[in-house]
Amino acid sequence: MTTRSYAGKVVLVTGGTKGIGLATAQAFAAEGAQTVLTHAWGSADEAEVTAAIVAAGGPPPFIAQADVTRADDTDAVLAEVAARFGAVHAFISNASVALVVNSMDDYSERGFMKSLKGSAWPTFAYLTAMQRVLGAYPRYCVVMSSDGPDRFTPGYDFVAAGKAAMEAMVKYTAYRLRHEGVRINVLRSRAIRTASFEGTFGHEFHGFLRSFVDEEWFMTPEEVGKAALALCAGPFDGMTGQTLMADRGNTFFDGISYLYERREALGL
Repeated sequence: MTTRSYAGKVVLVTGGTKGIGLATAQAFAAEGAQTVLTHAWGSADEAEVTAAIVAAGGPPPFIAQADVTRADDTDAVLAEVAARFGAVHAFISNASVALVVNSMDDYSERGFMKSLKGSAWPTFAYLTAMQRVLGAYPRYCVVMSSDGPDRFTPGYDFVAAGKAAMEAMVKYTAYRLRHEGVRINVLRSRAIRTASFEGTFGHEFHGFLRSFVDEEWFMTPEEVGKAALALCAGPFDGMTGQTLMADRGNTFFDGISYLYERREALGL
């Protein structure tokens, strides 16, 4: 895309100040988008984020501290968006919060419900608030997910449950909004070495994985961000309510058989 197709349009990215969220915002900024980026608990260096967005080709972003689990924060951000820009054309639901589970001792109703609120519900909280505060839904919504609901990942019990619930709700939301012109899809990706990745799995996990897989096994934030942009660019308007995977095909061929085939190269 080289036509600056998002010039004059507003894109809201939750958790948009680092990792996948920032890379996605930069992809839209390269197309001229006015980006609105949220972060929680003072976790962003706003000067650095602004410089990254401007370097990508976009106007300076509007950056707001907002916890996706707090309705008051959501309404406050959208009220400011309404005052400054009037509308949101594309919404990238990237931020989520869930408890890491290490054993059955971590299972509790409170922890589970808190994780659902932080990982499954924010997308729909923002969508309903946009209609209420801005008077309209966004034309596009992309919700970031992972392959967690389909395969075991250490500590991912509540995270995976939240993502599975969110993905089911996206299908129903696509049905509910079918006459509103909204295109909402889920974008899954494989492991990406971000601060969130290390926070969930620990600092040693990446090095352990690298003993068995090449670096190309890992996706990059930029690849996922560009895929999100593509879903909001028009050519994929025939799709809504879908769950798509950006993984370079790795989900299909990794596993025990893959390790067996490469056992000599890996010294196994």
